[in-house]
Amino acid sequence: MVRILLLICIVIPRLAISQSEVKTSQAFLLTPHIAFHKVGGNMKERFNNFNSLGMNIDYKFKNNFIIGLDYDWFFGRSVEDNGIFSNITGESGLIIDQNGDFSVINLLIKGNYATINLGYLINLPRVQSNSGILIQLGGGFMQHKIDIYSSQVTIPQLNSDYEKGYDQLAYGLATKQFVGYQYLVNHSRYHLRAGLEFNQGFTKGRRTWNFNTNESGLDKRFDATVALKLGIIVPIYTKKAEDEEFFYN
Repeated sequence: MVRILLLICIVIPRLAISQSEVKTSQAFLLTPHIAFHKVGGNMKERFNNFNSLGMNIDYKFKNNFIIGLDYDWFFGRSVEDNGIFSNITGESGLIIDQNGDFSVINLLIKGNYATINLGYLINLPRVQSNSGILIQLGGGFMQHKIDIYSSQVTIPQLNSDYEKGYDQLAYGLATKQFVGYQYLVNHSRYHLRAGLEFNQGFTKGRRTWNFNTNESGLDKRFDATVALKLGIIVPIYTKKAEDEEFFYN
């Protein structure tokens, strides 16, 4: 998944150059983006701040309303819970594998976030029909877990079945609010979107039992982030310039 998103982020900006001339105020807007997330709510109990890669697919109408889809893939070495293997570690705090060696285990955040969005563009400056302050509201789905990267061959305590007792998988419905600036003007080589996004996940633990805490993993959670997002817009116009008239006071 990360390779696909990275490829999109490389290829689409090149396409943006060839689509540099704004033709009409109606268009599909493809926006690959990167974001930095500051965690809040119950998410702070498990993770530090992390990053995401994603894609917006929006359609902008002539009246400046925008509808679209947004997807983010979470990544980073951001796990906060250092006691996750407390029930299978020795006095050293390390896991000894079946060969008698200390194990090297990497803990990563793994997750995704998808929403359907409705927004409105406030033209600023007014003469630029596709630029201005963008406000969006959305709703959808959030999922995250601790990705345990280790050798399951030499650490049988963490094979595919037992790993589920430690990954703390959670998912559920989510909402978002975005406010930022969209730069999409005539004769510019690049079109950009940047802003702050406020995310709320009304999630629930999905593992019947957490091995490290020795208690149920079916807890209800409120997982929140504040994300700084930056994306490059590739517009695909749906009308010819001569088919649309513009009026300005």
